[in-house]
Amino acid sequence: MWQKKISHLFNILGQLSPYSQVTVESLAKEYKMSPKDVRKDVNIIIAANLGVFMEDDKIRISKYGYKRIRSWILS
Repeated sequence: MWQKKISHLFNILGQLSPYSQVTVESLAKEYKMSPKDVRKDVNIIIAANLGVFMEDDKIRISKYGYKRIRSWILS
């Protein structure tokens, strides 16, 4: 179960960039989840202090957070 959850969280992270237009609704449709469950998952990512934030159900990542995550992936 945890592997699926972690994979899902990384999939969300992979869709984010400082210029992305990812919304709670679009992720809910893509993953066949309720918007409430998507918000819970995004809040987990936000709590990890990776530079992700949510405004009016739009999910964004700061340039610093994006560079940090990208450096982990490429190393």
